[in-house]
Amino acid sequence: MRRALVRKINHLGLTDLLDPLEYRRVLFVNNVTLASILVSFAVTILVIFEGLYPQFLVTSLGCVLFTIVLYLNHTKNYLAARTFFLLLSVNILVFASFVAFSQGRFNETENILIGFMAVCYLLYDGHLRHLGYILIYLVLIFLKFVKQYYLEAPYDLDFYLTIQNISILCLLLFLFADAFRVSLMKAFVRLKDKDELLYSMIDNVPLYIALVDNELRYRMVNFNYEKTFYMKREEIIGSRVEDVLPENILKTHLPMIKSAINGESPEFLEHTVLPDGSSFFAGGKYVPVRSDNGEIVGTTVFVNDVTKLETARNKLKNANATKDRLFSIIAHDIRGPLDLFEGLLNVSSDGTISREDFLIHQKKVGDKVSSLRDTVNTLLDWARTQLDGINANPSAVNVCNVIKTNTDLYGELISRKKINLKVDVPEEMEAWIDENHFKISIRNLIHNALKFTPNGGEISTSAEKCEDAISMTIKDTGIGMDPEKINSIMNKELQDSKGGTDGEMGTGLGLSLSLGLLEKNNCEVSIQSEPNSGTEINIKIPLKSHDN
Repeated sequence: MRRALVRKINHLGLTDLLDPLEYRRVLFVNNVTLASILVSFAVTILVIFEGLYPQFLVTSLGCVLFTIVLYLNHTKNYLAARTFFLLLSVNILVFASFVAFSQGRFNETENILIGFMAVCYLLYDGHLRHLGYILIYLVLIFLKFVKQYYLEAPYDLDFYLTIQNISILCLLLFLFADAFRVSLMKAFVRLKDKDELLYSMIDNVPLYIALVDNELRYRMVNFNYEKTFYMKREEIIGSRVEDVLPENILKTHLPMIKSAINGESPEFLEHTVLPDGSSFFAGGKYVPVRSDNGEIVGTTVFVNDVTKLETARNKLKNANATKDRLFSIIAHDIRGPLDLFEGLLNVSSDGTISREDFLIHQKKVGDKVSSLRDTVNTLLDWARTQLDGINANPSAVNVCNVIKTNTDLYGELISRKKINLKVDVPEEMEAWIDENHFKISIRNLIHNALKFTPNGGEISTSAEKCEDAISMTIKDTGIGMDPEKINSIMNKELQDSKGGTDGEMGTGLGLSLSLGLLEKNNCEVSIQSEPNSGTEINIKIPLKSHDN
């Protein structure tokens, strides 16, 4: 707790916006001021016990006045802070010297001003550093004359030789301070060049790179942070992570930053939404940063946009699922009927079945052939849509005729399940769409509605002409779907071949094929459904235009 308080006081007014020299000047003034306050306080206690009340007034007043320096730095009045610090220090030394002289104690207190001459030279730029240096030198010489007066000693050759030696010492100090300052400035220039080189490197990599210290403040970020979070790099550096990261990102990453500061190296792969509403898949890692003695001083984070990689992974995953589904279809819906045909032909060739018995099985064989043909056609049409091998050739198509043709196709199934089928479509209504695509799509959608509508249910088809499209609706009272299922269908993913309410089977390709064909004809499809509440599919078919 004590170390944290001292560190907080020492860093008053410090920001990463300061250049390296100014940063160290402010830090130096804070450190010396804090030390001066502590020394003044200790001396105040001491002089109370000694009964030196004039010194008590000086030291106690110094404690109060030195806090003003810290306040000025805190409010970023840096020039005022260092000027007030030097004036206060010099005046305290002058007063302390006069008091010592008057009490007959000649302990060279005034010589402390030599150190403040060097401090002045390093704290200021331009003519101010020369002016301040000369003024403190003149104060020192003045105090030497005053001391000689209190000593009641003559201003003889020895005294002037002492003044000469002090002047030579101050000149040598000036030359040393100037050389040291030049070397320091060159070092800062080299440091700045290295910083620029470092930023040039990290700004040109396709990553988010940042360094966070143990106080959860950014110490370094690359340009991607500035571009993404709409803050200048100078504003981000020195700010706490909660002041930079949006709430949705902070909620996930703050625990990882803290765990990295504790020595762990958490990794992440997530879908991230940025402040501008865009999103991407972010993959990255937090790595603790250690000092030379092994102490953790912060953490670095590397974030990469892996959207393309994640998209490719999902496509591969879907491709594998599609492959498995196609093998399942081939194994069940194609091989099954073929096995039946082979068995029936073997029985017929063995002479173990009569012509009359063969005719009895003819209808079953015909149904299987029809089912097999539909399956093969669906597979081929679906494969062609996946390979972009189908082009739309729109023409005027009678909507009512297409619907009635497909409902007649499933007349037996409608009768067996006692489905109440309603068709509310004007007989003369025409849509501008590829006729084959439209037929295949409507056939699959009507079959799907029949498949999942229970016995005695209701299916209605309607169409009306809107301002810029024909709006067609197929609605049933079937088992419905949950939102996840709807999203899967709208993404044209293959569906598991789920049995209908009366045991009807399918390939799982029909809905994907229908949406793909309708999309080729610039149709808009929407699905509204809830489990056990039926399904409503709306298709908007654009009207013929000059572009068409």
